[in-house]
Amino acid sequence: MGRRILKDTRREEIAQALYRCLLRKPFARTTIKDIAKEATLNHGMLHYYFKNKEEILLYFLDWIVALHLDDFRKWAKKQKLEARNFNEALSLALDYAKKKITLNEELAKIFIEVWEIALYHKKVRTKLQYVYTEWIGELVTIIGKETSKKNATTLSVATIAFLEGISLFHIMLSDIYPIKEILNSFEKKIESVINDR
Repeated sequence: MGRRILKDTRREEIAQALYRCLLRKPFARTTIKDIAKEATLNHGMLHYYFKNKEEILLYFLDWIVALHLDDFRKWAKKQKLEARNFNEALSLALDYAKKKITLNEELAKIFIEVWEIALYHKKVRTKLQYVYTEWIGELVTIIGKETSKKNATTLSVATIAFLEGISLFHIMLSDIYPIKEILNSFEKKIESVINDR
């Protein structure tokens, strides 16, 4: 295995280790040693791949968005989303986002943590903006088939914002409110808003 490939593999393993660490405790309380232990690396060796914890987090965000976008694109290709009619493609894409992202409690927990960090840390905020811009772009591509780019962008931003809020509510309030039912209702409403454009 070449050095570059090994380095990329190790960096990905470290990102996965950070993911597991963040499920147990906040980033501020997660140490380099915790991450190294989870990645089964000597913590000194971890510094060969990353300068500090912040650099690991920034790489982690790139890794997680690449992973989920790649999964979505593979799924879209398998579903032949491009060839489907607009309503069907949109419905399938929203359903995918609901199941794989919005109702994914592990992912939501991690992104709540990252949001908190981004409030006070410009590099993390910039990286998080990139993450959301990528997801908005994917939705604009689908919605843009039936409306102007401006309308597609507005609807995509609103949809992603709603899905992120529902993700938080799913963790915090699902024992009080029928979150899945609300989400299903929203999907139908967003589809009708786009169709009524």
